[in-house]
Amino acid sequence: MIRNYLKVAFRSLRRNKGYTLINILGLAIGIAFSCMMYIYVTHELSSDSFHEKSDRIFRVIMEDKRNPDNVRFYGSAPAPLTEALLNEIPEIEDHTRLYRTTGQIVYQLDGQNFQEREWYITHSNFFEIFDFEFIAGDKNTALNEPLSLVINRSTAIKLFGKENAVGELISSSWFGSLKVTGVVKDFPENSHIKFNFLLSENPQMEGWKNLLTDWEDFSAFAYVLLKPNVKIATVNAKVPDFITKFFGPYAQVFNAKFQNIEDIYFESEDIEGGIEEFKGQLSYIYIFATMGLFILLIACINYINLATSKAAYRSREIGIRKVVGAFKRQLITQFLMESLLVSLIAMVLAVGIIDLAFPYFNQITGKSFDINLTNLGMYLPTLLLLAVIIALFSGGYPALYLSHLKPVSSIKGQEIGGKKSGGMRKGLVTFQFVLTIVMLVVTLLIGQQLNYIQDKDMGFDKDKLLVIDINNGNVRRQFQTMKTQYEAIPGVESVGVSSRVPGEWKNINEVFAKPNSANWEGTDSIKTYYMGFDDGMLETYQFKLAAGSYFTGNDGDSTNVLINESAAKAMGLTNPVGTTINVKSYHTYWRADYNAKVVGVLKDFNFQSLHTKIEPIIIATWNNPVRPIDYFTLKISGNAPKVIEGANAVHEKFDLYSPMEYHFLDQQLNTFYEAEERAGLIFKMAAALCIFVACLGLLGLASFMVEKRKKELGIRKILGANEVSLFVLLSSSISKQVILAFIIASPLAWYIISNWLAAFEYRISIGPGTFIVAGLVAVSIALITISYRALQAIYSNPVDSLRSE
Repeated sequence: MIRNYLKVAFRSLRRNKGYTLINILGLAIGIAFSCMMYIYVTHELSSDSFHEKSDRIFRVIMEDKRNPDNVRFYGSAPAPLTEALLNEIPEIEDHTRLYRTTGQIVYQLDGQNFQEREWYITHSNFFEIFDFEFIAGDKNTALNEPLSLVINRSTAIKLFGKENAVGELISSSWFGSLKVTGVVKDFPENSHIKFNFLLSENPQMEGWKNLLTDWEDFSAFAYVLLKPNVKIATVNAKVPDFITKFFGPYAQVFNAKFQNIEDIYFESEDIEGGIEEFKGQLSYIYIFATMGLFILLIACINYINLATSKAAYRSREIGIRKVVGAFKRQLITQFLMESLLVSLIAMVLAVGIIDLAFPYFNQITGKSFDINLTNLGMYLPTLLLLAVIIALFSGGYPALYLSHLKPVSSIKGQEIGGKKSGGMRKGLVTFQFVLTIVMLVVTLLIGQQLNYIQDKDMGFDKDKLLVIDINNGNVRRQFQTMKTQYEAIPGVESVGVSSRVPGEWKNINEVFAKPNSANWEGTDSIKTYYMGFDDGMLETYQFKLAAGSYFTGNDGDSTNVLINESAAKAMGLTNPVGTTINVKSYHTYWRADYNAKVVGVLKDFNFQSLHTKIEPIIIATWNNPVRPIDYFTLKISGNAPKVIEGANAVHEKFDLYSPMEYHFLDQQLNTFYEAEERAGLIFKMAAALCIFVACLGLLGLASFMVEKRKKELGIRKILGANEVSLFVLLSSSISKQVILAFIIASPLAWYIISNWLAAFEYRISIGPGTFIVAGLVAVSIALITISYRALQAIYSNPVDSLRSE
């Protein structure tokens, strides 16, 4: 029986090659895109879940209520905090902590110098909590000895040419001789912890002793492991007493919270200074999952529309089958078999499309997805289940509709696409275009927001700024000489020196500040960002002064500072110039407490991404007591490669250990919006596929519509109807459906894009223009799609139309 169903199904598909091709191609694209979205979404949602104890591992988040109007959360904590938590709260089973070094660390191997920006230092029990797979070495003992070194596979191969690098030695001026005690596999993309070099702590070193007892330095990434079956609410209930005991006078302004590591990727938007390299947005997951469903729905709607429209040509077949004894369930099975066959063929084609599309998709998403014979088995059950669901969904209604046709009227050809089926087709076409217009509007507005980011005035000149890292003490000691030589390079307009730069990708130093004469209500100070500039930064970055003056460049400037307008407002200063403010830094290596004089106020500028509002900042001189200089910035006007070549020659005179590390500031600023750029590209791809698949269905429906009205068109032409009136006749129905879709889609698109734009502190306003453009584009695409078949019918010989059956 099944063999007969298959034979009839193949015969029917072969007889209607055009409709079959449209259905298979549309479904294949829908399956391929929805599967890619499924793989992407499940990968994102599985962040950090590969650790066996992931449900019990929590990161400590510090809450800072020092400024009640701007409560802040930090992804780092004091180093001694986790051990104190372990001792004070019995529900905590274990703890560990990580530290990240700053700046380039030069190390030697076989007489050659290498450098690495981020080394991590950790507690000896790190691998008892986190499950990173070891290739070589013993995870239970790898970090037992102080300054034991664990590296990842890629680093082992790069340095030693082999995976098993246990026992190999490298030396560093910071840490001395280091022995490799373990090699771990390269980290999963969905891990928030990644390192090339991981050292165990050395508690005997003087610096470590100070750090491990310092409750004011928030530089440790802290984790606790709960005992089995313990709820985090139980731990939270004991935190207030803990904070009172260990934070003393600061207990009113600090609090400790706990974040499960599986939530770090999506729920860290408001958390500053965490270890995670990227932060996800859960809204994107909902949007991407919905887009995959949209395209699949459009493809299924095509199948439903084309199958019901073909009822006119299958009615006699159905009538004869019923007359000779076919039961309704047999007819339903036959039509579902055809639907399943189309779905399975589309699924096979979809696998090929996925394989071809993954390299481009990986480029957009920054992932490394792949489908091959090795992992195809992992996806096969999902693909087969999807094919069956699609067959039932897209073939269910046509099967029921066709099987209910009456035998006598079917044989006579009287029941051909009644009002009910015609109304449903129109409704489905309208729904298709609702989805398509939503995608168009959202895609256009995302593009406008990204352009706005590119063009927005940041409060300084970000173009043609070459930023060069300072990674050597000799450079810091002779920076004035280097600056003079940089200025002498042809094509360099000016040079500035600073501890950090606007658009900083590393952590910007923060200090506590208050005016000595201020009367604070409920708090002693504000926490504000802090950078050190020399006198060349004003010209190089074109900062604008709101009041006072800039630095003179004299050594007497060392305690002078500038503040931005936001800092003046936060400190309640109406006339800031001349005010003395007390500045305190609690960083272990740059601890300071001094009085600074405000000599000027800078107009607010965006020194962070446009996702956040402009925060208070203090600009000190280059020789401030808090943070040494870290960058040269060259404003260039000439040939960039020539300037880089000249700058490199200067760098090599003063830094004998590390190569010149540089970037252009505008390119660095763009990295703040990589997630939005990627989302925009995915939206463009999805919108294009939505349009393409919808047009496939329209093309099939246009063919049916023209075929159905062929005689009517012939009679109208004979009676004198011109080509324009005939085209309007054929296209008016589709145009009305698209216009209705536009009316329905507009508020839905507005809701989606409004939520997306809410992630930006600075954003475009949503006007009607974009919606009108999207509507016109949708109407134009629909008319262009049906025009081929419509014009073909309009310009055909009316006599031939009247002679046809």
